[in-house]
Amino acid sequence: MEKHSLAELSETEQRLVREAVAARQSAYAPYSGFKVGAALLDEKGVIHSSCNIEGADYTLTTHAEMGAINAMVRSGVLRLKRMAVAVQAKTGWAMPCGLCRQKIREFAAGPDVEVLGVNLDEAGNIREIYASTLEELLPYSFGPEHL
Repeated sequence: MEKHSLAELSETEQRLVREAVAARQSAYAPYSGFKVGAALLDEKGVIHSSCNIEGADYTLTTHAEMGAINAMVRSGVLRLKRMAVAVQAKTGWAMPCGLCRQKIREFAAGPDVEVLGVNLDEAGNIREIYASTLEELLPYSFGPEHL
């Protein structure tokens, strides 16, 4: 996992980060207060974004990463090349949960798909950006080829 500043990222990566941060503003998280935004770049070069939407029982919660993937699939594309996830984490970096890592794995263009974890401060400004590959986040993963 590598730490980056926004200026160090490519133009496309910067767009993904900005889209994830913007999507987070629409999050519905009245129970946990943990707002998440995600944006992905599909294999055709289109960006899809989403935010988390909580349900009172938490089982009905839609994770931001899943919402972005669902939007991509609805558009007719099945492979993502890169993803950014924006959260306000109290400590450490901000990366997708295990469930979302598996969902990303299902639709990733390969194990080297990059995931950018964007940690925001209390004012919503970028504090840290960490880059990791899917392989680093989900080693020894299970996928469709195992069935």
